[in-house]
Amino acid sequence: MSTRSNEGRIGANPNLPAENELSETTELKFITPTEFVELPSKGRFYDVSHPLHNQDVVEIKHMTTKEEDILSSVTLLKKGLALDRMLSNILVDKRVKVDDLFLGDKNALIIAARAHGYGPSYDTAIVCPLCKGSQDYSFDLNSLKTQFPAEELLEKYKAKITEQGTLLLPLPKINHQMELRLLSSGDEKRISETQEANRKKRDFVESSVSDFLNCVVVAVDGITDRRQLRGFVETLPALQVRYIRKVYNILAPELDLSHEFRCAECDYEGAMEVPLTADFFWPNA
Repeated sequence: MSTRSNEGRIGANPNLPAENELSETTELKFITPTEFVELPSKGRFYDVSHPLHNQDVVEIKHMTTKEEDILSSVTLLKKGLALDRMLSNILVDKRVKVDDLFLGDKNALIIAARAHGYGPSYDTAIVCPLCKGSQDYSFDLNSLKTQFPAEELLEKYKAKITEQGTLLLPLPKINHQMELRLLSSGDEKRISETQEANRKKRDFVESSVSDFLNCVVVAVDGITDRRQLRGFVETLPALQVRYIRKVYNILAPELDLSHEFRCAECDYEGAMEVPLTADFFWPNA
């Protein structure tokens, strides 16, 4: 019927589809933009078999309605899966798994997703470390810089990055050379799950330090046997343990989350890290 009335109109083109035919054949679709995010690790610490090996950047999609649904899912939030599921959705290269990402690279993706999704300004309440007063503060997410172990730092600690993406670190005074790998998102989960399971035991003793060392230490003086490495870690002097953790935190590639903060109440000045709290993906309207 509509075709017939179109044909009868003055100036109507009989070769054009009718209105109802147009609505049925035309697909309404929005092309989601993508961005390239700089990886703090520069891909240097990934194994040669990893899709991000020696890759400086990774491509992600901007968040859409689907990702909003994921971040607001009560079930996923309770299970602690919402953030990882969102990241998995926006990664363009599906060979890249969130659990295999180094923590610094994962943080960079979280910040980029937030900046592209809601804008680079992150407004939140923070507590002054001196006067304990709470105040509103705005962080510029676009101003954050990536940090990669500079040559002078490697020289300072006599550390080296191997071809396998591990760190060789000699321990002062005790003449042992440690080989360390970076923690991944999956490692962090496993450590957390192990600690949660241990808390249910009657004779529970916090083991976060030994869990960390058992995860990152891959060799000592070339020895890779896990049983021997665990025994070495258990008997390592506390001074050396503190040294390993300190140097690891200095050399591990990361997104520098610090901002210069000045308290409006007590004039405290110092570096404050961007707090990745529950409202990070839910900016105030």
